[in-house]
Amino acid sequence: MAPKWTSSAKVGVGTALTSASRVWFTLSHGIFNEVYYPSVDQACIRDFGLVVSDGSRFFSEEKRHTRSEVRTVAPGVPAYRLVNTCVEGRYRIEKTVLADPGRDVILQKALFVPVTGVVSDYQTYALLAPHLGNCGSGNTAWIGDYKGRRMLFAERGGLALALACDPPWLAGSAGFVGTSDGWQELSRHQQLASTYARAENGNVALTGQVDLSRDGAFVVALGFGRNGAEAGHRASASLLDGFDAALSVYVEEWSRWQREHADAMRTNDAPAFTGPVSRSYASTRRSDSPEG
Repeated sequence: MAPKWTSSAKVGVGTALTSASRVWFTLSHGIFNEVYYPSVDQACIRDFGLVVSDGSRFFSEEKRHTRSEVRTVAPGVPAYRLVNTCVEGRYRIEKTVLADPGRDVILQKALFVPVTGVVSDYQTYALLAPHLGNCGSGNTAWIGDYKGRRMLFAERGGLALALACDPPWLAGSAGFVGTSDGWQELSRHQQLASTYARAENGNVALTGQVDLSRDGAFVVALGFGRNGAEAGHRASASLLDGFDAALSVYVEEWSRWQREHADAMRTNDAPAFTGPVSRSYASTRRSDSPEG
């Protein structure tokens, strides 16, 4: 498929207040969409969300088939808690998202909650559309390892990304959007019936199967760099340092900034956003494909 960009209906934007982190992210339809690196005018992904199935009959895409609620973790702090509830009443996904203040990584801590049945009844997959350097074409995606941890990689024009998960991915696939990507496999077969190790020089998508064995809890790190090794190193380092440590620093830095600018903010009639915002995207059915 020809590459396209995503919805402009943003409900959140965030970045860390440190020079060590050069990533900016936006949220829409309950998921990440454009993430920018190494500057705010360089989009590097189209979107990144989850797909849920039962392995045989049921297929549900987080951005299309859930009601999404979003709020900030603290007043004036652009880190977010999202709750995406399946419109068919099968599951709920609870997430906290932010930028790692210590490096060029976006972090997502998630909990998959079965509303009907148990966790083992479901399969969950991450679906990422690389658009490195503001371009959806000419990207190369592959499944690889960084120091023994399976990761999903993409590269184009001196920019790279690596998607890592804790616990590690159960399976991964790199395909061309509209033909061999994970969305096609999951929508047709409700599982990754076929997987591909590499998709070269095109409009590509990466898919990783999440291990839900920790009672549905997992953390995903999306790292950026000049090449796959640098992006993989940063994603791995974020997971090793831990999500809670990154959240603590992120919130403290933004809270301190809010306190330091309190006088200026009081002279402005526009208050800081504190949430919540609730919106249903269940009726938003744009196509039967992942939209490039």
